[in-house]
Amino acid sequence: MQARLIAYPPDAAAVTRWIPTGERLTIGREPTCGLVIEHPSISRNHAEIHFDGEGWRVRDLGSKNGTFVDGIQARDHPLPKGCWLRLGDCHIDFGVYDDERAAQQRDRQSRQRALSQALTRQMTGDQGQGDSLPAHVLRGVVELAGCSRGFMLLSDPKVGDFTVRASLQMDPDALDDRAFSGSVGAVQRVLGDGRPLVVNDVGGEQWLAGRASVITGGMTTLVCLPLSDGHEVFGAIYADRRNGPGAPAGEPITDFELELLGAFTESATLYLLARRAMQSLDAPRWRTILERQATLAHEADAAR
Repeated sequence: MQARLIAYPPDAAAVTRWIPTGERLTIGREPTCGLVIEHPSISRNHAEIHFDGEGWRVRDLGSKNGTFVDGIQARDHPLPKGCWLRLGDCHIDFGVYDDERAAQQRDRQSRQRALSQALTRQMTGDQGQGDSLPAHVLRGVVELAGCSRGFMLLSDPKVGDFTVRASLQMDPDALDDRAFSGSVGAVQRVLGDGRPLVVNDVGGEQWLAGRASVITGGMTTLVCLPLSDGHEVFGAIYADRRNGPGAPAGEPITDFELELLGAFTESATLYLLARRAMQSLDAPRWRTILERQATLAHEADAAR
């Protein structure tokens, strides 16, 4: 039997840890902890989870903000096979799995990594196919994140603003709309600070939950990734997940998925920048050719 924890730090990707029977996992801000959660509500050494021979237990390590099991504060408490822990402001999903189920869960990461590699190879082959590149990059992010729709926004010097260059709707029953209808607040934050953003519980984030786009869109999970040339952010890729009433929440976007998304987006950025550079070179070069042709024609006429 193995235990799995999925920690949901506020405004960050979820973090997954497995604990084999016989091992202990310390949770806290201290870098030496088995599960490091960088949040001010978490103590340096906050709590410990271990198997005592009969079942799993959680022990608070003298934390400032306490450890709670299904809403009840605990100092040293047995854990049921499925429950929610709260350490400070961080919620943690705790579950116990047999070895076969644990292996199935871990195989998912292998499949995700293989998908990321395949998408990157396809992108390399599609780089010269014009408008297919933004669409391919966007589809890759939506699939890796397990989302239902996405948008790619790129800076457009002609209008002095960001415009939607690609959109994707995985739900065949939804309207196909290129206009951006995701969380404007999330995109603004990413364009402003240049850092990726993951929210696994949109309704639980005060700065998002009350926005009209969130309420009307029924969003539950979102991810937004910056596109940067190293000096400035020239775009963003946004994806979200919308679940109907009673529908399962789906797998969270964890630090593992965020790592894959970051690597894929970094590769995509190189191809997008190369394409933008070629576009900026093509127009002046074509004008130069036309101007040169006109000059030669004028010189030929003058020589007659």
